[in-house]
Order: sequence, then C-alpha cells, then structure tokens
Amino acid sequence: MTSKPFLSVMAAALVLCSGAPLLAQSSRISGVVRDETGSPIRGAIVKGEMQGVAMTLTSATDDRGRFIFVISRSGDWILTFEAPGFNPTNVPASVRLGAAPPNLDVKLERRENPEASGVLAGIDSRALTAQLAAAAAMIDEGRYDQAIAAYRDIKTKAPSLTMVNLQMGNAYLLKKAYPDAEAAFQELLRFSEDDAYGLFAMGTVKEAEGNAAEAKEWYQKASTADGYWTRPLMKLATLARDGGDKAAAGKYLAKVIELDPASADAVQAAALQKQLQ
Repeated sequence: MTSKPFLSVMAAALVLCSGAPLLAQSSRISGVVRDETGSPIRGAIVKGEMQGVAMTLTSATDDRGRFIFVISRSGDWILTFEAPGFNPTNVPASVRLGAAPPNLDVKLERRENPEASGVLAGIDSRALTAQLAAAAAMIDEGRYDQAIAAYRDIKTKAPSLTMVNLQMGNAYLLKKAYPDAEAAFQELLRFSEDDAYGLFAMGTVKEAEGNAAEAKEWYQKASTADGYWTRPLMKLATLARDGGDKAAAGKYLAKVIELDPASADAVQAAALQKQLQ
C-alpha cells in the first residue's frame, strides 16, 4: 500500500540530476530555504552548477523547505534558488570529499513584481502556484482523473517543471492505474536515469502490483542514487522482514537510524527493530 502523505512529500521533494556519476565515496549539499519571516518555502527550485565541469543538479524543496544533492566529487558550486513570488538568489558552496558537507540556510526575499524568472520565466507564477495547489487538493479528495488533467495542463505551460511527472504518476498510482503510473515515472527517469525519487517511485509501482523482487531492485537503485535518503532503506527493511530475512531487515533499519536518528523513519525503524527481536 502507498500512503498519500508520503506521495505528497515525495512529489515536493523531487530531485533531478544530470551528468552525476555515482561513486562509492560521496558527499552532499543540503539545507533549508525560508522566506523573510523564517517560514520554510515548499517547492522552491534549487539548481546547482559545478564550476568548470558540465554537471548540473536540480531539486525542489519539501514541505519543510529542505533540499539535498548527493555529490560524487570535490568541487565548487553555484546554487540558484527561486520560487514563485520571490527574488532568485545565488549561493556558492564548496564540497570536499572526506570533509564536513555544506549545510545551507537560505532566505528568499519576496518580489515586488511577482513575475517569475529562470526556469519559471514567462510563467504566471501566482497562477502556477494556484494550479499546483488545486491539483494536490484533487488528489487528497480522491479526484484522480481531474488531478491528472490538471497536471497535464501544467506540463504544457511549464515543461521545465519535470516534478509534475512524479505528481502525475502518484495520481495514477493511487488510482491503481499501474501501467500509466509506470509510464509517468519512466518519463521522469528519461531526464535522469539516476534520479532517486523516480527510482523509488518505480519501486512503489512494483510493490503495489505485488512484485516484491522487482520492487526491491528499484528501492536498492534509489538508495544507491541517494545514500542519505532513509525511505528506500525503510522499504527494503520491510520487504526483507516480510520475506523472512530478519538479518537483512535489521541491517537496513540500523542504517536508517545511523543516517538520521531524529527522523520519523528512525523512530519507525527502532520500533521495527524491537518487533524483530
């Protein structure tokens, strides 16, 4: 079963990567984006460009304003932050493998002129924000066909917002239209075959179809693509537990707690550890 709360968070936290090789040693750039009052900004677009290398990463903040990039090599980055109704901001970040990773706290100022720029250039940002909110509300209300139609319209108006493919796939998944959900997620993966959220989404489809073996493969790919994301590990743990492999489940759960001990996943992992014992 796939829960609506997770789908909402997953859609908001979409990470799109292009040209990022996956190596055993990695670091990350993470942080939070806030407005001038300190409130987190959900759905802010974060674009990272590595200096002197053709490597670009794009992310969107989750419902707590957080973002994360997994970085496979040392280098200097320029991060661009933008959101509807706010002035875009550029922030430098330096990553050195083996050193403490950058953790940024970025504040965006509201625009006097709300017209968007960058990847949102030429788009009525207020209307776009309203459309996204309306489509999300349709999913919450179970009006999946209307939500899908709304996301298709958004894709036409703002093709650069590839996270819409994930949201559309979520609607298909909740509708139990699994082939359509898979097609939407595959479209996302065509932008980047190593996108952790797209890989995870494919796992949710296979799990919903009752194919635990394929679901496990996709969750493993998602965990490899983003070694700091605990949700794929939680899925792998529950699949291992359900398959009778308590030792593997315990290893996954221990990794979740090690990565983010204060997270909701870690709390759930600790509870599952007690059940396994």
